[in-house]
Amino acid sequence: MWFNFNGKPARFSVYKFVVVTGLRCSELPVEVRSEACQNRLRDTYFKTNAIKTSDLLNKIQKWPRGKPQEDMLKIVLVYFLESTLVSSDPKKSVSQFHLSMVDDLETFNRFPWGSVVYPATLEQLQTRDLRAKYANYKEQLEAKGKKATYTLYGFPFAFMVSIFFLF
Repeated sequence: MWFNFNGKPARFSVYKFVVVTGLRCSELPVEVRSEACQNRLRDTYFKTNAIKTSDLLNKIQKWPRGKPQEDMLKIVLVYFLESTLVSSDPKKSVSQFHLSMVDDLETFNRFPWGSVVYPATLEQLQTRDLRAKYANYKEQLEAKGKKATYTLYGFPFAFMVSIFFLF
């Protein structure tokens, strides 16, 4: 994806993304492309499919005594993945696929997360008319006496870091 920074062309490529993040980008393994049926962590600690990132954080902060620390680590990994790398609207439910896959740490750690995170980030950066949408949103909120902000989901931090290489 190409950008123009004050007349200077810049490309945010998968190569730059990998250099900045260290995440693997390769074809997604066939055996893990669909949602997994079994979800031990969900069934043990949450008992619902509607788990938000705030629920993960709450569970981590109030980890029950006597419960396996390895399970807490797995929930921390999903929290980091959901809130930082593939961040999305916090009102949406956590991916059941991510929650089930982390139960096998070896598979989770080998997974090419860059192949998930990079496209999600590009999708957010390619949002058409972002400036116009923000201006309209800002105007509506300011009329109500509120402050306007907007959020780019995915992992825009990788894009921001890659910009520093330009200057």
